[in-house]
Amino acid sequence: MDAATCSLPGGVCTSDSTSLEDLAIYGATAAVVMGLSTIVAMQLDSVSRWFLSPKSLLAKRRREYRYAVEQGNEYTALMIRQHIGGGKGVYDPKTEAVVWAKIGNNDTEEMDDLLTEIMDSKKATPVIVAIEQDLEDNNNPNEYHLFLAFPPASAGLSTPAAPNLYQKVRVPLIAFCERLAKAFKDQLTSTALCFVADASSGMGTELLTDVVKDANHGVATIPNPAWMTTLALIVSNNTQNITTQQFETIIFALVRLEAFRVRESTGVSRTVLFTLPGQACVPRLLPLIQKVFVHERHLFVYDGCCHSVEYGLGLIKKYGSSYRQKASKEEWELVSETPKVISATIPMAPLRHNRALPDTLANLNSSQASIVEAWIASVDIFLDMKSREKKNFYTPFVCRLGFLMKRSGIGNGDGSDLSELALKNVLEFISGSKSRALPEEVLEAAQASLKRKRCEFEEAVQSNKLNSDEKILIEKSVFTHKSILIGEKTLLDTVQPKEDWSLKAAKKLKSCMCCLPGEGDEDEEEDESDDEGEKKEESNENARSETDQSLSNTGKSKYVDGKAQFAFDPTMFSK
Repeated sequence: MDAATCSLPGGVCTSDSTSLEDLAIYGATAAVVMGLSTIVAMQLDSVSRWFLSPKSLLAKRRREYRYAVEQGNEYTALMIRQHIGGGKGVYDPKTEAVVWAKIGNNDTEEMDDLLTEIMDSKKATPVIVAIEQDLEDNNNPNEYHLFLAFPPASAGLSTPAAPNLYQKVRVPLIAFCERLAKAFKDQLTSTALCFVADASSGMGTELLTDVVKDANHGVATIPNPAWMTTLALIVSNNTQNITTQQFETIIFALVRLEAFRVRESTGVSRTVLFTLPGQACVPRLLPLIQKVFVHERHLFVYDGCCHSVEYGLGLIKKYGSSYRQKASKEEWELVSETPKVISATIPMAPLRHNRALPDTLANLNSSQASIVEAWIASVDIFLDMKSREKKNFYTPFVCRLGFLMKRSGIGNGDGSDLSELALKNVLEFISGSKSRALPEEVLEAAQASLKRKRCEFEEAVQSNKLNSDEKILIEKSVFTHKSILIGEKTLLDTVQPKEDWSLKAAKKLKSCMCCLPGEGDEDEEEDESDDEGEKKEESNENARSETDQSLSNTGKSKYVDGKAQFAFDPTMFSK
């Protein structure tokens, strides 16, 4: 800038036109830099909490949540493609456009031939690679496709753990799943399914999956499949107007396909254990899965919100907040699952009917707030489904993680350790072994596994313990729901550790010949008074009487009184 002159009366300084232009340029540049700095600063959650209103802050966070889940899911799909393309160093993403055999909606013969190959029990079953749109498809770029890959014949019937070159095929998602669902409905199977939903930041599902593996009692496991996360994302943003019935058909077809794929891993228990991908997917998937597989086993494992936040923070600290999460080993089961740090800590189904929630979440940092919202959403759908159990027959094994983790205030109220009994109960449910004793070696292996996992979890949360102020803020957020009990309270129908355990609502289900009449009647909670128990039982009996009476007016009752009759006439099986 030119030197200023002070020749005017009073010594007022002036500058020439060039100097004024320079000053304007410098001022504009400073404003731009300040604006950009403000935008960058606003991306920091700690800064946003100062400038944004609670509602705006929550809206901003939810946009970030969805972006993180979508990007993480896409990256997982890329890792799966790399795995079936020969692995790192062999896979060439440039060949993706030409290596997939493409079958369209009108290629019915090709779809039938593919179904025949899939249903052949003497051949390996394909793995589910992805559910995606093909934006380069000129006919219908918005249609969803199912990407399947057949392992090499040399691998045998089981899916090989190591990367390999697979035979790849792309089919229309809805049209093919409708055919696949029909094929599995026509197929008789003796394999039972058990679905685990989580509200513990993934601690419960990880613990149960590892314990079941180590127990080695004929239960195959499919943990946190990535395709389920994709389906949950599509459900939450259904731009293609896929109907509920179509979603149910897709879920039935793909779950049965996965169960058929691991048929060689099911032993004496003849059970396949599916864990839903973290508490994030539970609100979107659990209602659909429970409706489709109403007669299969369902388990809901939960922990307190503060414990869940501590473990979720441990996951973030261990794996980082980046959506680019790689499996610890290049093995199929690890590569094909949604990373826990994403599915356990980021909400996918925001609660929209809780006006007080934005204000309380604004007092928490972004990581804490995301885990709290995901946990509340998972428990919320559980409570909603339990409130309609007379219509949907949702009677899960409600597993409180505190029992297994040997925390205080459990068991008989005297501080006694009932973790081994709780473990035995949940294993009996998962494996369908309540009516027959579990082998001693199975229990010993499961107990040793539980002990290892317990030490691992305790170490993981040690450096992420919440202080008293943080716990108070988290409990305030949970308390906005009103229906969720905080602290050490238990959820509705939590199974108490007992030798003769039962599901509280089991008597509302249809009995079968493998269950004796009256089996499954639930004792009242130990901490309830006798008068309260009698009133509650009388209320339930009246409700059942009214229900049975209303059904008798329209036809045969849908309920069977297990104390009075069998679900089937035994004389029909005498010949």
